[in-house]
Amino acid sequence: MEEIINKVDLSGIITLDLINYKPLKHEYAAFDLVPYLFKGYLLKEKVFRVDMIQIDWSQFTAKEVILYCSNDAIVPYWAYVLITSLLKPFTDRILCAEQENHEELIWIERIKKIDYKVFNDKKVVLKASTVVPAGLYVCATGYLMDQVQSLMWGEAGSPIMIYKKKKTIIH
Repeated sequence: MEEIINKVDLSGIITLDLINYKPLKHEYAAFDLVPYLFKGYLLKEKVFRVDMIQIDWSQFTAKEVILYCSNDAIVPYWAYVLITSLLKPFTDRILCAEQENHEELIWIERIKKIDYKVFNDKKVVLKASTVVPAGLYVCATGYLMDQVQSLMWGEAGSPIMIYKKKKTIIH
């Protein structure tokens, strides 16, 4: 019997699957300011400060935290700064976003932190997935373009060529 050769393995193509960076629900927490606003819309400074000091911020240890206001109340920026100062001893990952963008914002932050140097002069395929928002592919591509020899899209076995670094000839 003839040995089966895996041409994908021999090609040297590295697959970058952005789905691996998707945050899981238990890895992050959302902190809504609305319950701490008077009648859900007005921030009373003294009451708000007392409420914030009484929260057990340790519940957010090692989580990525998204601060948001779930209604259209006008919240002064200092309130977000105060909450961040109280959260900081428990986590370094604090973001502020609209409620519908929580997961995607964390996901894009994770993609920005990938060590793209490992792709230096490599052939890389961005694995296609309908679950990954287009903006995440755009972000990763921006970083990859500075590193890769070639960038492809799809699956390692049948990728679509996107970019190939031009060879420089030294005389």
